[in-house]
Amino acid sequence: MIRINRFDVTQAIPAHDGTILGMKAFGPGLDEPFQHFYGHLETIGIMDGNREGHSHPAAEVYIVMEGEGVVHIRDEEAMVREGDVVEIPRNAPHTMENRTGFPLTWLALWWE
Repeated sequence: MIRINRFDVTQAIPAHDGTILGMKAFGPGLDEPFQHFYGHLETIGIMDGNREGHSHPAAEVYIVMEGEGVVHIRDEEAMVREGDVVEIPRNAPHTMENRTGFPLTWLALWWE
Protein backbone atom coordinates (compact mmCIF):
# COMPACT_ATOMS: atom_id res chain seq x y z
CA MET A 1 0.00 0.00 0.00
CA ILE A 2 1.32 3.44 -0.93
CA ARG A 3 0.94 5.93 1.89
CA ILE A 4 0.93 9.63 1.03
CA ASN A 5 0.86 12.27 3.75
CA ARG A 6 0.11 15.98 3.29
CA PHE A 7 -0.40 18.88 5.62
CA ASP A 8 -4.13 19.34 6.22
CA VAL A 9 -5.18 22.55 7.98
CA THR A 10 -8.43 20.88 9.09
CA GLN A 11 -6.45 18.20 10.97
CA ALA A 12 -3.78 20.55 12.40
CA ILE A 13 -3.60 21.60 16.03
CA PRO A 14 -2.32 24.79 17.66
CA ALA A 15 1.40 24.59 18.48
CA HIS A 16 4.14 26.88 19.83
CA ASP A 17 1.75 28.52 22.29
CA GLY A 18 -0.94 28.78 19.62
CA THR A 19 1.16 30.90 17.24
CA ILE A 20 1.12 28.26 14.46
CA LEU A 21 -0.84 25.23 13.38
CA GLY A 22 1.01 21.94 13.22
CA MET A 23 0.70 18.21 12.76
CA LYS A 24 2.85 15.12 12.50
CA ALA A 25 4.16 14.56 8.99
CA PHE A 26 4.24 10.76 9.00
CA GLY A 27 1.67 8.25 10.15
CA PRO A 28 2.18 5.63 12.84
CA GLY A 29 4.23 2.55 12.09
CA LEU A 30 6.96 4.14 9.98
CA ASP A 31 9.53 3.77 12.80
CA GLU A 32 11.48 6.80 11.59
CA PRO A 33 14.85 7.61 13.26
CA PHE A 34 13.95 11.31 13.59
CA GLN A 35 11.24 13.62 14.87
CA HIS A 36 8.98 15.51 12.46
CA PHE A 37 6.27 18.15 12.43
CA TYR A 38 4.58 20.38 9.88
CA GLY A 39 4.43 24.05 10.83
CA HIS A 40 1.89 26.39 9.26
CA LEU A 41 1.15 30.10 9.36
CA GLU A 42 -2.14 30.74 7.57
CA THR A 43 -1.67 34.50 7.38
CA ILE A 44 0.64 37.25 8.58
CA GLY A 45 2.28 36.24 11.85
CA ILE A 46 5.35 34.79 13.50
CA MET A 47 5.95 31.46 15.24
CA ASP A 48 6.60 31.91 18.97
CA GLY A 49 5.14 35.44 18.76
CA ASN A 50 8.55 37.11 18.44
CA ARG A 51 11.74 37.15 16.37
CA GLU A 52 13.84 35.68 19.19
CA GLY A 53 12.07 32.35 18.66
CA HIS A 54 13.01 29.18 20.50
CA SER A 55 15.99 26.84 20.64
CA HIS A 56 16.71 23.23 21.51
CA PRO A 57 19.75 20.94 21.72
CA ALA A 58 19.03 19.14 18.44
CA ALA A 59 19.98 20.43 15.00
CA GLU A 60 16.94 20.89 12.80
CA VAL A 61 16.05 21.17 9.11
CA TYR A 62 13.08 23.11 7.73
CA ILE A 63 11.82 22.29 4.25
CA VAL A 64 9.47 24.98 2.95
CA MET A 65 6.51 23.22 1.36
CA GLU A 66 4.23 26.14 0.45
CA GLY A 67 4.45 29.90 0.33
CA GLU A 68 7.10 32.47 1.14
CA GLY A 69 8.36 33.77 4.45
CA VAL A 70 11.30 34.78 6.56
CA VAL A 71 13.41 32.48 8.70
CA HIS A 72 15.13 34.02 11.72
CA ILE A 73 18.19 32.22 13.10
CA ARG A 74 20.11 33.92 15.90
CA ASP A 75 20.32 37.58 14.84
CA GLU A 76 20.06 36.90 11.09
CA GLU A 77 17.06 36.60 8.78
CA ALA A 78 16.60 35.30 5.25
CA MET A 79 13.74 35.09 2.79
CA VAL A 80 12.56 31.52 2.08
CA ARG A 81 10.14 30.07 -0.42
CA GLU A 82 8.70 26.76 -1.52
CA GLY A 83 11.46 24.18 -2.09
CA ASP A 84 14.06 25.84 0.18
CA VAL A 85 15.85 23.75 2.81
CA VAL A 86 17.02 25.61 5.92
CA GLU A 87 19.69 24.21 8.24
CA ILE A 88 19.29 25.26 11.88
CA PRO A 89 22.27 24.60 14.16
CA ARG A 90 21.95 23.10 17.63
CA ASN A 91 20.94 25.58 20.35
CA ALA A 92 20.39 28.39 17.81
CA PRO A 93 17.32 30.53 18.53
CA HIS A 94 15.06 30.37 15.48
CA THR A 95 11.56 31.05 14.19
CA MET A 96 9.53 31.45 10.99
CA GLU A 97 7.58 34.53 9.93
CA ASN A 98 4.84 35.05 7.35
CA ARG A 99 4.81 38.59 5.97
CA THR A 100 2.72 37.89 2.84
CA GLY A 101 -0.66 36.94 4.23
CA PHE A 102 -0.74 33.81 2.07
CA PRO A 103 -0.29 30.37 3.69
CA LEU A 104 3.26 29.37 4.67
CA THR A 105 3.90 25.68 5.44
CA TRP A 106 7.17 23.95 6.30
CA LEU A 107 8.28 20.52 7.40
CA ALA A 108 10.60 20.38 10.42
CA LEU A 109 12.91 17.38 10.90
CA TRP A 110 15.27 16.83 13.82
CA TRP A 111 17.30 14.05 15.37
CA GLU A 112 17.61 13.61 19.13
